[in-house]
Amino acid sequence: VAPSVAPQPDAARAAVVAVNVGHDRSILAISDGEICDFTRVLDWGGARVDAVLSRDLGLTNEEAFELKQALTLEQGEVEDDVDGRVEKARECVKKELGTLARELVASLQFYQSQRESLPIAEILVTGGTTRLPGFAEELERLVRARVRVADPVASVAPENPAVTERDDLSSLTVAIGLGVER
Repeated sequence: VAPSVAPQPDAARAAVVAVNVGHDRSILAISDGEICDFTRVLDWGGARVDAVLSRDLGLTNEEAFELKQALTLEQGEVEDDVDGRVEKARECVKKELGTLARELVASLQFYQSQRESLPIAEILVTGGTTRLPGFAEELERLVRARVRVADPVASVAPENPAVTERDDLSSLTVAIGLGVER
């Protein structure tokens, strides 16, 4: 993937790019910070990772989901990988992530070909699959633009501080965002 999308240092006039990676589909939204200029539904979600693990490693859907939950895309030695299954799973996920990257790059290039489009400073990602360690770094490597996992409670002051300790917050970003008052 070789996009013409390059990170821009001037965040004041840069587009806000957000990708919500859902179970079946991902939603890309590009905004100037006030008005959404571009949206696209991408036919890629976390279920694609489960499916490729199931197919390529001969696992049940439940086994594939459990393996995905324990997997990391970060570089380094994998402990207890006697049969090489974890390393093969990592490579399968990285290859499947390339599909998302290609769709994302094509969408960003289309957006930037539009008159009055803004430069892209970074891409914010959210959703359950983005909790996979190394997800943002691998996507960043593939799209060649800065990628950061969004913090859904960064601008929220919950009455119960325990809310911010939940491990599923990335799956709730849209719901949290809808509840935020400006």
